[in-house]
Amino acid sequence: MGLYLNRNQQQVGPYEIEQVNQMLASNQIDIKTLGWHDGMGNWEPLSSPTFSSFGISLPKQSIASSTQNQGMQSRTNQTDGRTQLIKSRGGNFTISSSIGEAFTFFKLNPIGSIAWLVITSALSSTGVGLLLTPLLGVNFFSCAKRFREQGQKMEIGELFDFSNAIEKILGPLVIAFIILVGFLFFIIPGIVLSMWWTFSPCVLADRPELSFLEAMNESRIAAKGKWIKLITLFVAIGFLQILGAICFGVGLLVTIPVGHLALYFAYAQCKK
Repeated sequence: MGLYLNRNQQQVGPYEIEQVNQMLASNQIDIKTLGWHDGMGNWEPLSSPTFSSFGISLPKQSIASSTQNQGMQSRTNQTDGRTQLIKSRGGNFTISSSIGEAFTFFKLNPIGSIAWLVITSALSSTGVGLLLTPLLGVNFFSCAKRFREQGQKMEIGELFDFSNAIEKILGPLVIAFIILVGFLFFIIPGIVLSMWWTFSPCVLADRPELSFLEAMNESRIAAKGKWIKLITLFVAIGFLQILGAICFGVGLLVTIPVGHLALYFAYAQCKK
């Protein structure tokens, strides 16, 4: 049986079961490393029962360490019965892997991705419906989050999740308005604000317990020091749309959702 592994956002392999067990034992990989083999619907961590049934042997020390770390994290995050805010600090992203992850999501969720584009386009043409487009955009990011962390495929109904709807709708609209004013009257402030808050919808999808003001602050922290990369990512996404338009416009059914999702996967890589 050939197993493929996800290492540093790259697919490597195939490996035999014994090779994977040796890598686990030598700490080249850990129990959180994602694996896949022909016939599986989604990538799963090596600690999953699926791989246990294949003969993957998990080092006892790794399991104990993981359990201990989870317990310490849980105790750290609990203060007076409330979960503390965990800052999205310190990470970075690569443009190729962000777009690559977005393409992977689209490939495994084509119907839901195209449905998001079609529904959003239809709503944008109406007055009231236009207000729902930020909600759908944030919910689309939520689907990407579940897929990335749990391997869960997207369902169209998830686009219409109205939990925390006020934050999901008003937050992106207020941010877009402020940035627009900055561009119209001052240019430079518009660029600065757009870089600060570009991840705000992603934060709302990732951590729905936050207000949009808190999401704006988290976005600023996550984007710090990455402005050139973000601008390059936006240029790459724009180039994708040109390619999609060249293909008789049909390619936009792929490139628009992929471009939207690439922003979330960039944010996800930035998180600590």
